[in-house]
Order: sequence, then C-alpha cells, then structure tokens
Amino acid sequence: MKRTGTTLLILILAVCAAHAMVHVLEGSLPCVEQSIATQYDVNQKTTGWLQTMWRFPWGVGALVAGWLVDRFGAKRMLALYLLGAGAACIAASTLPGLDLLFVSMFLMGVMASIYHPAGLALLSHEMTPDMLPKTLGWHGVFGSLGIGGVPLLAAGVLWLTHSWQAFYGVLAVMSIALGLVFVYLTLQSPERVFSRVNRSHADDQGDWTSFGILLVMSSCIGLSYHGVMSFLPRFLSDASVLGWQMDSEIGGNVGAASALILGCFGQFLAGHVARPKRLEWQLMLICAGTIPFLIGMSFASPEWKWWFVAAWAPTFFMHQPVFNSLIAKYTPRSRRSLCYGVSFAVGNGIGAISAGLVGENADLQSAYLGLAGCAFAAAVSGGILWIRARRTPPIGPENG
Repeated sequence: MKRTGTTLLILILAVCAAHAMVHVLEGSLPCVEQSIATQYDVNQKTTGWLQTMWRFPWGVGALVAGWLVDRFGAKRMLALYLLGAGAACIAASTLPGLDLLFVSMFLMGVMASIYHPAGLALLSHEMTPDMLPKTLGWHGVFGSLGIGGVPLLAAGVLWLTHSWQAFYGVLAVMSIALGLVFVYLTLQSPERVFSRVNRSHADDQGDWTSFGILLVMSSCIGLSYHGVMSFLPRFLSDASVLGWQMDSEIGGNVGAASALILGCFGQFLAGHVARPKRLEWQLMLICAGTIPFLIGMSFASPEWKWWFVAAWAPTFFMHQPVFNSLIAKYTPRSRRSLCYGVSFAVGNGIGAISAGLVGENADLQSAYLGLAGCAFAAAVSGGILWIRARRTPPIGPENG
C-alpha cells in the first residue's frame, strides 16, 4: 500500500461508502417506478424513459467528471457528488409534476456520474497492483450492498409511509451526511493531482488498443446490466419463492433485494482470486457465465424467476473488480480518472438506452434474450483481449 495505518483505512471506508450510496441512488427509481406510474397515471414505457433520463447522464457525465477529477482532485469531486445528489433527491421529493421529476432525475444522474471516475481513480492511485484487485473486491461488496439494500430500504419506507416522496427524503439525508464526511477529508489532507505527472515518463504509458477493447466490453456489459436492473422489482412482483408469493411492489422489492445482495459474494470472490496476469481470461469467463441465467430469466415461470436472478447477480458482479483492475492495467496514471470516466460513460451512457427499450416490451421476459446477446458480445470481446494480452504482454508499474 502507498499509505499505511488509520488514514488509509478511513479513506478506503469512505470511498466504499460513497460507492454504496451511488448504487442506492441508481437503484432508487426502479424500486418506486410503479408508485410513480400510479400517481401520474402513466405506464412502464414512461417510467422506462424516466429511468433513461437518470441513467444517461450518469454514464455520459462521467466523461466530464473524469477530466475534472484529474485536475481538481477526487475528494473534492466526491463531496460535490454527494451534496449535489442529496439536493436532487430533495427536489424529486418536493417539486410537483412529472416534468419536474424528469428534470430532478436528470440532475441526480449528473451528480452521481462523478463517483466512479473519482472513487476508482483514488483507490487505484493509493493501492499497489497486487492489492488493488482485493481492495476493489471490497469496494464492490459495498456497491452490491447498496444495490441489494436499496430495494429493502424502499420496501420499508413504502410500508411505513406509502409515499415514494418520503423515500427520496431519506436518500437526501443519507447522501448529504456522507458528503459532509468528504468535505472534512478534503480539508484535513491535501491530495495529489495526477494530471501533473510527467506524461512522457516510460512508466506512464497506456495500451490504447486494449483499452479500446475494454470500451466495447463496457458498452455490452452496460446494456445487459441496465436492461436487467431497470424493471427488476416489477419483473419479480409475480414471483414465488418457496411458496411465498411476491404479489406487490413491496414484495418485488424484497425479492430484488434478497437476490441482488448475493452479488456481494461475487465481488468478494473475484477480488480475492483476481491476479494481474489472469485478469483478461477471468473477465471473459465471467461475462460468458451470465448468459445461461439471462436466457433462463427470459423463459422462467414465476416459481423460477427469483432463482435465475439470484444466480445471475453473484456471477455478473464478479466482473467489477476484474474490469476496474484492467482499466488501471492499461491506462497511464496521468489520465487514470479520465479513462475511468470514458469507460463509465460508454458503459452507462449506451447502457442507459436499454432501460427505455426494455420498457417498450409489454412482456418484460422477452427482452432478456436480447440482453443475453449483449453478454455474449462482451464475452467474445473478452476473448480478443485475452489473446492480445498473451501475444503482447503489457508493461508498466501496474503490471508487476
């Protein structure tokens, strides 16, 4: 590690908490889109494009965010993300009308777009290549806790208040409180700005062809991910697990939470087995491993829906520590935040489109065959990356 002791531990925990929060925000709208549709008398087509309105800037905004992080530092930008997202949650819960809700969701996506280029770059700068996959594994566990926890949180708030606006009020408090932690961390210690690294240095070079292949994979993975996540509580609202029928929005959220929380195991496992020289073929196998579960989801009866989702989640989320380690492997330090931003922009900007497209399907299950095709394309791209890595091994400080 490049830092030791309590300071590094506090920093890692704060970044991991911010990761959990961004996925809480990301998963918030699918948890209450049925309540929003009822209030405004619209169908899932409208709520699908409402989710695209959130997810598109979350992806594309990361490109600008990465550029800003390289110049102003990650901790400052993380504070901005959390405080700004909290303000957008307040707007969503208080401003009247569907049009203003679209605006609030767009602004929330813009603020949330800051996290991944800032948080991932900060960790990659502070950890050694051998420790980075394990750290990213724990980072991913927190993300999966956010993904799996938000449906449970939504179910609890909806059960107590019957109000989706109250749910966003709770998220506002959580986001602003964590944002103040990063304000404190920013004031307590200075931060290196890696855009000032000498870019002509031999140890600060990137493999841009391999990075380009990673961008193709990112877009395919993003299409698959957003297509699944955007309507998961709705998809599970008629599921049955061991005789328990999920026959409501609250039941669908509980089912989604219990399945997605299993993603923690995938993140943890991938973080511990990933090694710099094995990353490429591990990512290829992970992407291929999601295909049978997506196909199963497209044909599953209510008794089997939850089981296929529960198998998909840990398999899919294994890719995150591996993929993010590969970004660090193939990009220079001086452009690390920007490269994370580009990858995230491609994956989630393009991926966001699938939320609207899946919403256009009256039968949600039929869309999962298309998402399986996206996973197949990601696996093929991963195979190309693996072959290239075997022929031309990368060099540099991240590849020891």
